[in-house]
Amino acid sequence: MKKFLLPVIAALSVILTSCDMKFGDDVELSGAAFDATKLSQVSTLTGVTFPTGSVGGEYFYLGSGIDDALAAKIMIPDTAVKEFNTNPVFTTGTDSKANIEIGRGKPWWKIGSLTDRIDRTLNLPNARFLEVTCGRENGVFVVYVSWITT
Repeated sequence: MKKFLLPVIAALSVILTSCDMKFGDDVELSGAAFDATKLSQVSTLTGVTFPTGSVGGEYFYLGSGIDDALAAKIMIPDTAVKEFNTNPVFTTGTDSKANIEIGRGKPWWKIGSLTDRIDRTLNLPNARFLEVTCGRENGVFVVYVSWITT
């Protein structure tokens, strides 16, 4: 039995170590580095549109693993909150607390401190999943986004 297992294990080792699986990079941005281009990328990935005047605060993209994931913190102007709330995650999503929280563990991920908190989840096409938690943080309307593809 050992004579059989050794060549099989050796062959599997060669095959698995020679696989050329390409993964992306992890990206973390704050403040001005989380610009309109990255905000647009968040919209493209998640399907959430951000009204004019929205400002990216924090951005964390996990691209180095098998399944990409994103966490973002975005500030919405008070005059645009009503427009923001027309996104599909609010109109067709489920009213349930964030579960995956990609940003958990980041010092800026403070969804527990939000007042007037709203939580929504939405299953997206192509094995993607979205969670949005928003509310007031220090008087500013803040949106926390978690997105993952599986």
